[in-house]
Amino acid sequence: MNSVGSISEFYCLAIVILEIVLLVLFLLRIYIVAKKPKRFPVLRTTGMWYPKTLKILLGVSMVLLMVATPFFINFKSGIKPFIPDYHNNLLMILLILICGTEIFLSFSMSKDLVEKIFRKVWLSVVVIGLLPLSIFMIGQIPEIFKYPPNQDCYVLDLPVKGVWRASEAGGTESVNYHNAFKGQKYAIDIVKIGKGGSMFEGDGKVISDFYAMGANVYSPVDGIVVHEIDSLPNADISFSPMDTVNPAGNHVVVEFEPDRFVFLAHLNTSSVTVKKGDTIQKGDLIGQVGNSGNTTLPHLHMHIQDLPVIEYEHSTGFPFRFKLMKRKRLLIWRTLTNEFLIRNDLFKNPS
Repeated sequence: MNSVGSISEFYCLAIVILEIVLLVLFLLRIYIVAKKPKRFPVLRTTGMWYPKTLKILLGVSMVLLMVATPFFINFKSGIKPFIPDYHNNLLMILLILICGTEIFLSFSMSKDLVEKIFRKVWLSVVVIGLLPLSIFMIGQIPEIFKYPPNQDCYVLDLPVKGVWRASEAGGTESVNYHNAFKGQKYAIDIVKIGKGGSMFEGDGKVISDFYAMGANVYSPVDGIVVHEIDSLPNADISFSPMDTVNPAGNHVVVEFEPDRFVFLAHLNTSSVTVKKGDTIQKGDLIGQVGNSGNTTLPHLHMHIQDLPVIEYEHSTGFPFRFKLMKRKRLLIWRTLTNEFLIRNDLFKNPS
């Protein structure tokens, strides 16, 4: 399944099925409650401590899940770039509706729950499953946004123009797989997007279908070019490892401080416009996005490390922020200074 369009269709189908199931469950729950209106208020009912405890714990679980759901769908999900934004939003709304309904119903108990052992057992199983899950999900939220403070970060200019999505970015492995590697820590992968948040047009079978392919890349720093490769071929779309010998593909390395090197990788063949030894400034064109190296689809990879060559074990990656950008995280675009990206953030130049 090397067509990104096919993978996107598969994910969309799975999401649609999940949305239908959730909608049916939501409507069925409303129907059952309406059909059996006899309910006992939890807080004003004496005795019956066990079902009351179950309802309170269920309500707590649902509150935690309702709070955590938007964060997990928007930032933890690795499939968000492959599905339209409206599916992502609809899934989130349905989950929040279900949680909200159960929170409302947790203030009362049905007659069946009071009288039938099976209902108590079933609700016990649900609570035993949901309460630890909801606590875990809430505990993961701070990990999503954890990032070194301003004083510990380098400040860069954006290397691209247009609207882009961070497919991998952030300070922890929960939102950025690069953090598993010492030399790649804080690296970002970014893809250009078009209408509806899609990163490609057509069926996504060839690299030319992707909006990022051929997009200009600009230097994010003032510095000296210490390394550049321009002759490697672009790879086809593939979700298996490609060029492990030349993982960065065509790339440019700029030293902007002593022993501090910024890498811009997976560039287009014959697109690099700078040479080793060139002194460049922020905003200078250095090449175009391609699909060279160990990559699945056209995107730009960028990171800072203390060695001028790709080295995973003995180099150290460093955090960075962008001097000025517009960023959309969750709902609205905001103009920000000295801010960082996390997975699924949208961003663009302010002008």
